[in-house]
Amino acid sequence: MTRPQEIDQYMKSVDWRERLKCAKRRDFTPTPEQVERGLTDKEACVRMAWAKRMDFTPTSEQIERGLTDDHIVMRLAWAERVDYTPTPKQVERGLTDASSWVRAFWAKRIDFSPTSEQIERGLTDEDVCVRIVWAKRTDYTPTPEQIERGLLDTDGVWERTAWARRKDFTPTPEQIERGTTDSEYSVRIIWASRMDYTPSPEQIERGLTDEVAEVREAWAKRTDYTATSEQIERGIIDDCINVVLAWLDRKDIKWTHEQIQLGLTHEDDMIRSYWEKIVRKMNCEPSLVSDSIPFMSI
Repeated sequence: MTRPQEIDQYMKSVDWRERLKCAKRRDFTPTPEQVERGLTDKEACVRMAWAKRMDFTPTSEQIERGLTDDHIVMRLAWAERVDYTPTPKQVERGLTDASSWVRAFWAKRIDFSPTSEQIERGLTDEDVCVRIVWAKRTDYTPTPEQIERGLLDTDGVWERTAWARRKDFTPTPEQIERGTTDSEYSVRIIWASRMDYTPSPEQIERGLTDEVAEVREAWAKRTDYTATSEQIERGIIDDCINVVLAWLDRKDIKWTHEQIQLGLTHEDDMIRSYWEKIVRKMNCEPSLVSDSIPFMSI
């Protein structure tokens, strides 16, 4: 039996498992007739396996038939394909599909320019996963109302996170304050990392004393404020090594003799090594050390 005959035999099998196994094989290039037979198989799992194959170019009729299939898995499989440009009608139908999974997959496609109505509908979808996908799209400029609504979303932290990460809007003082005090630390980290606002002394102090180390680290890494001596002292003895290293990486601090001695005798090898590097650099650049401290050697 030749290979084509073998493939035809499997495709015509009464056992759907044999037909599915054939659809998943990648050791043959299907003919147009085999593709059509596979895409019209009575079993949805077999049709889906054929829809996921990328070794054929589907016809417009096959695309349309797949996008209107009764089974969600089929509509998902065709929504995932990127080897065709959907028509406006297909886009609209996908974005309004009864399945939130299908709507989310269509929202991820970047081969169409969404209308303002589609954007607003996506951002207010009943499913939070769909809203998150739309919040992550960067091919539209959100309105102030859409931004505020997204930043206030209480259904899921990931939507607030997605909006906090956007760089195409200038946050208001209220949004900054709300973001830096969000109940979810992942949101607070993003706001601590945004450099499009000048934090107040209260926001800086609150961030540097946050209960979550990753938040403290993010604030220690900011370079748009001058830390107080108390904040520096507190930072270099933080319980979290990453927070300490963030402080040691700062270029705007003149270290005192006591801080250097404390660092050179630190119990952690990595932190001691950082201090040794600082001392070596200080010997080359006296401006990095307080005036009252003589040059040091290690």
